[in-house]
Amino acid sequence: MLTAIVVAAAWTGPAAAAADRPSASAPVTARAIALSDPSLEEQEQLRAIAGAIWTPELAAGWNMNAEVADVLSTATGEILKCSEAFALVPRPAGFVPGLGYLVNYWKNLRDYFLVVKNDRTYRACVVTAAANYRSPIEMASMGI
Repeated sequence: MLTAIVVAAAWTGPAAAAADRPSASAPVTARAIALSDPSLEEQEQLRAIAGAIWTPELAAGWNMNAEVADVLSTATGEILKCSEAFALVPRPAGFVPGLGYLVNYWKNLRDYFLVVKNDRTYRACVVTAAANYRSPIEMASMGI
């Protein structure tokens, strides 16, 4: 059942996420820059996803800014692609999940990562992403 939820999120996610992002041709304004950091609610949702990949204790100490969301998006994409290789997810998302995707599907992603993290076969996907993106997410949290 969880796999079906994640697959549905992956299929509908790009359209939902694209709706949350400004177009590439849109001018960058001070308002757009100010809105780039996640809201408090979005930060908690991002923290839940990060806690499922690393640990809730680690995620609790991170500043969930736009840079952290970008690193978390990349790590999420890598986990989904890796899982697809194990045939858990029929096909990868085909995009780097943005903030819109993460906050719209945070519960599904958190639950999915918690399941595969404890499954011996698929655990490799989460552990590898956690190792590869630990330093980048820590630096992003510190604004480096």
